[in-house]
Amino acid sequence: MLKCIAVVGAEASLGQTLAEASSGKGIEVTELVVAAAVPPTVSAVIGGADAVEEVVRVASIVGLRHEELLYLLAEALDCRETFAQSSSKRVKEHATRFAIALSLSESDQLLLERGALVRDIGKLRIPNDVLLKASVLTYDEWIQIQEHPTKGGEIVAQIDALKDTDEIVRHHHECWDGTGYPNQLEGEAIPYLARAMRILDVYCAMTSPRHYRKGTTTHEDAIVYLRSERGKHFDPELVDAFVDGNVGRAE
Repeated sequence: MLKCIAVVGAEASLGQTLAEASSGKGIEVTELVVAAAVPPTVSAVIGGADAVEEVVRVASIVGLRHEELLYLLAEALDCRETFAQSSSKRVKEHATRFAIALSLSESDQLLLERGALVRDIGKLRIPNDVLLKASVLTYDEWIQIQEHPTKGGEIVAQIDALKDTDEIVRHHHECWDGTGYPNQLEGEAIPYLARAMRILDVYCAMTSPRHYRKGTTTHEDAIVYLRSERGKHFDPELVDAFVDGNVGRAE
């Protein structure tokens, strides 16, 4: 796939040097004038010292495009399971509030938000007759469902733009008491952000429509459940932060 490097406000010689260095590598170098439209193929930006604001503008546009593609992927995953529109976006919004309640760094907040959008990407490798089955799953079918975190980890680990979400994707079904899957990790052996995602995933699953059940659980009942599993399925300190931070209530 052709990649495009935008050069903004730099000497012409820089653009020429880049063009020569990238020849034959599927890379196009384009020079942008201030306030020009950014070509849709741009994936990187280089600027001169006198064009800092313009570089920031173009870089913001490029970053937004990547974010939109991530949302598109999440929307496709929701559609596959016939979830309500923007279900994954809702989980992401809760992830933002949870990150604030946990005082996460900006980088960890971004990682939790992106992990929320792709946490179930491994379900793409689960057959429809199993994933979308409305009746009770057989033992073998349930084992297939339990494989989706591992399959998801394998998928994102191969994509440079998503490989940092690997631990969240792979371990967001592990339980504090070691009864989760796929690796039966216990306590602090479970990556911190995966423990947080476990709470987010369960809360949002309970309070959102699902094809395998009728109705939804109220916010209050979901909180009662989270508290009842505090120290069992969920990291107790993270449950406290979720509840005290009123993460689920803010819609």
